[in-house]
Amino acid sequence: MSFDILLDSSLAKLERGGERNVSHDFTVKFYHPIELGEGNYKAALNRLITMSYSWNNIDSLYDNNKIRWRKKTDSVWKTLTFPNGMYDYKRINDYIQQHTGKVDPTKKDSVYIFTIHFEFATYRILIFTHNDYELDISQGNFNELLGFDKKILSGPNIGTKIPNITRGVDWVYLHCDLISRQTNNVPNDLLYSFSTANLHVSYPFEKEPRRLEWQPVNKSHINEIRVWVTDGRNKILNLNGTDIAISLLIEKEKFFCR
Repeated sequence: MSFDILLDSSLAKLERGGERNVSHDFTVKFYHPIELGEGNYKAALNRLITMSYSWNNIDSLYDNNKIRWRKKTDSVWKTLTFPNGMYDYKRINDYIQQHTGKVDPTKKDSVYIFTIHFEFATYRILIFTHNDYELDISQGNFNELLGFDKKILSGPNIGTKIPNITRGVDWVYLHCDLISRQTNNVPNDLLYSFSTANLHVSYPFEKEPRRLEWQPVNKSHINEIRVWVTDGRNKILNLNGTDIAISLLIEKEKFFCR
């Protein structure tokens, strides 16, 4: 005996009482409960039907969305605030240059006040600051994205640490309260995990496991199933409202007698 269940956050939001559901943490209720009957059952992710790379790496919640800058002859710092979003090194550089400009905007060959460059040979970030200016990354956590200590920069500087542009979100965990796996190194409700290495920011994606990873089902009377998403550190991963849908396969364990 086997069957699959569609678990869709967009549908969960429309259910009665579904206003508490969000795309990254939702509960699907069954008003006609599923009765599995006698015996042991197992479940596995059949397919991640849809999900999007929609979580932020720069956000006011993380206190990493602001930097300060000034000309050395000025007494007052200017604050540059990034809109919450997902930024790679180029987007960070473009945003800073767009809002701080060039040393002399009247000249075509004038250089930008600040330039951020990822150095592939050393896996470090280079920040070029014009000698007449200063860049303050001593406040908040913006420095961690680029692998710098908290400090005020002037002239050329190279990061002292490996940059953490993803904020450590290199793995995504899909959890489901229907299972109770027996393992010591991952959460016992972990249904499926995958790397973010080949994902493209803002784009939807799907996943189909190469092999089914079966886990024990922990109840025979199913009136609701909760699904939620975390990063590899088991912290909730806010998908900013983009929905997720999965196909969950349930099968009865087979026992063979000799």
